[in-house]
Amino acid sequence: HLCYADDLLIFAAADLKSIEFIKQGLDHFKAVSGLAAGAEKSFIFFCNSNRRMKEHILSMTNFRQGVLPVKYLGLPLITSRLTKRDCIPLIEKILTRVNSWTTKILSYAGRLQLIKSTLASMQIFWCSTFLLPAEVIKECERILRKFLWASSGNSGKRGLVKWTTVCLPRPEGGLGIKSLKTWNQILLLKQIWNILNDHSLWVQWCKLNLIRKHSFWTLSTTGSMSWSWRQILHLRNKALTQLVYVCGRWDKFSLWYDPWFHGTSIYSTYGYRVIYDAGLGNNELVQTVIENDQWCWPTTSPQLLDIQSRVQNIPITSSLDSISWGSVGKPFTTKQAWESLRISAPQVGWAKLVWHTLHIPKHALCYG
Repeated sequence: HLCYADDLLIFAAADLKSIEFIKQGLDHFKAVSGLAAGAEKSFIFFCNSNRRMKEHILSMTNFRQGVLPVKYLGLPLITSRLTKRDCIPLIEKILTRVNSWTTKILSYAGRLQLIKSTLASMQIFWCSTFLLPAEVIKECERILRKFLWASSGNSGKRGLVKWTTVCLPRPEGGLGIKSLKTWNQILLLKQIWNILNDHSLWVQWCKLNLIRKHSFWTLSTTGSMSWSWRQILHLRNKALTQLVYVCGRWDKFSLWYDPWFHGTSIYSTYGYRVIYDAGLGNNELVQTVIENDQWCWPTTSPQLLDIQSRVQNIPITSSLDSISWGSVGKPFTTKQAWESLRISAPQVGWAKLVWHTLHIPKHALCYG
């Protein structure tokens, strides 16, 4: 296979029979797009290729052989678990920004505003792609904490308030800074939402190469897969607590594996035996058990009889099958996901007295 990206990276995993197509692919791309691959800035990354094959491809393309990890779009392109060493550019970027500001004359309120408007947003791109290691999250929050209380990312001064309290919303006694760990998970949950609802090129690639003919909900988290994809699979249970499957024409959802059955799936509730007893295939849709707008499940086992009874309160309509987040008809939003998944605390009675519409930020933060 040959993939070409922005005249920068080329990934090749081929056998000797397919080498002749590599040059043809590059020539065809040039003819269609008018763009020629620059040999001085293009690299080939090999996987499971012997020395003879590597030399042949390199001599034919005049490209250089690349070695992972490298940076692509500002992120580390790796094949293994993300480590703190891989995240050093992110940590250094935040620390450099903090130390570049003249903050000694800033009040706590001024530093809080800088954290919310600038420093917190510097991590979004990384959090949208990777599940950051715990030590990286701890280091990033340490820098923010030191900057808030001591105006420096390297200060040894202790915080005046616990960071978990600072990360609470103002009505709950905090300052409204988002917890990086929870925010990281929510941004990755958006990828699950896209897999279930979107039709982007990335989603199509995931369905073709990672999900294939299986169900997203039954994919194993072990085996040969990337570390990033495994982290997405680990978040399925958290996503399932918020996803709402609304059955309409019954021509989209898997009969056995999609969680349309009272918030869960038939397979996870009854196991594989019920599929065998029904005498139906693994790839059947919900519409298979509907005839004349009535539920018509096979009655060959006690489990199937129980299913026939429990689906009677699930209405059969002519609308489209749809997936919502939180409640029927609502799409995924990071704001809504944040409110539903974050760790909350009881509201404090003094919040409105301190954070009223005419408050002075410097004074209100000190009072709070």
